[in-house]
Amino acid sequence: MGIKMVLQRALEDEYMQQIRDLGVETVVAKSEEDILSAIGDADAYFGGMSPQVLKAAKKLRWVQATSAGLDGYYFPELRKSDLIVTNIRGIYSDVIADHVFSMVMAFARGLHHYIRNQSQGKWKKGAPVIHLAGTTLGVVGLGGIGLAVAERGPIFGMRVLGMDPAPKGKPDFIARIYSPDKLSDMVGESDFVVICVPHTAETEGLFDADMFRAMKNTGILINIGRGKVVQLHALAEALRSGQIGGAGLDVYEEEPLPQDHALWSMENVILTPHVAGISPEIDKRRKALIVENVRRFCAGEPLLNVVDNQRGYVVDATSIYTT
Repeated sequence: MGIKMVLQRALEDEYMQQIRDLGVETVVAKSEEDILSAIGDADAYFGGMSPQVLKAAKKLRWVQATSAGLDGYYFPELRKSDLIVTNIRGIYSDVIADHVFSMVMAFARGLHHYIRNQSQGKWKKGAPVIHLAGTTLGVVGLGGIGLAVAERGPIFGMRVLGMDPAPKGKPDFIARIYSPDKLSDMVGESDFVVICVPHTAETEGLFDADMFRAMKNTGILINIGRGKVVQLHALAEALRSGQIGGAGLDVYEEEPLPQDHALWSMENVILTPHVAGISPEIDKRRKALIVENVRRFCAGEPLLNVVDNQRGYVVDATSIYTT
């Protein structure tokens, strides 16, 4: 018997043909009604999951999720199932690391102040400047994105620290790796703290008033991980009181960030609207990853980016897709 794969949306003809060339029967089912009709005898599925889809899937063995972060993707029945779930992790690492360092450089050179002055037609010098060489970069979470961020630090002469609950060795470019219970020690040493962890029960609200009190009063927080890791009311108060020096955010507890939120008007804050992972290369990488996982599935080989169904994220770093 051949392999049947249901796709919630079609890939470009080139990639669909590559999948068919592997001997896979493909069915594109855009509505939930169509998915429920087609999923009963499918072996593989690319798309969003629901309890109804899972119940209708009698033969399903593998689900390729549509994104890297799986907030809201899991439900109790899926967590308990023996389905293999894979995500799109690994395709964003360099792109998001570049976004992080665009924020680092903006804070270091005062660009956020000068851009505001430009919009108002002001010729005004004197924005604070940070000499990056000799500063400390603390990276919270050493997955693919965290490692890409950490690797860039020494290029600017930065000392790099990391925090991870299960590090897979220590790369030469990281001076020290802290355990989660020592995170406050790490942020206390860091001039820039970059959040790269997923949203889990353990990380929700991790950066609260106590964590901001542990940071340097000149420290800069950058969050490109998950919005719910940072308590925004506590962050706003830490910025307002001078407890920390600044913040660069791409993700938020609530998106879009409400128009009346205090962060919009703070001069020591850089806000971007969840765009850190955008690049002309991302779509091609996503499709190449899907095709590669289909090839592996057909060949009985280990899949890339296998998610731990209980934790909701990839645990085995050796299985992560690399560009």
